[in-house]
Amino acid sequence: MNEAELRHWKSLAMVELMLEFAGSAMKQDDVVKVLAQREAVNAVTYEVCQQAKKALAEKKAAAG
Repeated sequence: MNEAELRHWKSLAMVELMLEFAGSAMKQDDVVKVLAQREAVNAVTYEVCQQAKKALAEKKAAAG
């Protein structure tokens, strides 16, 4: 994943998150859920993705 793909993924994740609640009144629990998911999406960086990709590759190599 390159930085452009990461930005695209983040944008898509935020749109999907907002669409989930667009058709109904949000309750307090929904607001908490949205804020937590938004923080999680915003916390993802290119470096985090690279580390996760490396860890997954190592796990596959160890299992295979």
